[in-house]
Amino acid sequence: MSVKKYFVALSLVILMVNGCNAETQSQPPKDTVVQPSRVYQGTDWTLNNLAGETITLSDYQGRPTLLIFWATWCPYCKKLLPGIAELNDKYESQGLKVLAVNIKEDWKPEVYWRNFGYKFDTVLEGDEVAKIYGVKGTPGIVFIAPSGKVLGVKSFSDPRHPLLERFAKEGIAMMDKTSTHSPH
Repeated sequence: MSVKKYFVALSLVILMVNGCNAETQSQPPKDTVVQPSRVYQGTDWTLNNLAGETITLSDYQGRPTLLIFWATWCPYCKKLLPGIAELNDKYESQGLKVLAVNIKEDWKPEVYWRNFGYKFDTVLEGDEVAKIYGVKGTPGIVFIAPSGKVLGVKSFSDPRHPLLERFAKEGIAMMDKTSTHSPH
């Protein structure tokens, strides 16, 4: 299957689950040449992680990226995050990037993260970033293709939700076919 057909098929699966809108259906003009591994299609942003280092979303171009919007007080996040940690452990070495984005916080995310021992990175003060994706509450989950294109935005707390595993596998397959970058 060609890379373009594979990307279209993956996008259609996520759209069927997420619903369609005019914005996600737009296609570049026929005469436009798009090289997914070189053209970042998403909205870029930079936030600090717990160590105070800057994290920029486009640094993960070429990798399927899963954003998890969370807060320490959120009971649904407490249910979801252990499953996300398992997904990260299983697929990070193959190229999946999981990045937690802390929003609407009223406590100490660094203490929470340390207490649970999560190995995937989290960034702080992501309220403005949540607005980019239309995430209004926690947990919010954003599926981003290796090109940077947002494939879907969901909200669920099931740590075994089939979309998570499917996105990891299909995103890695897309990465293998389109990326000229090595995973970060």
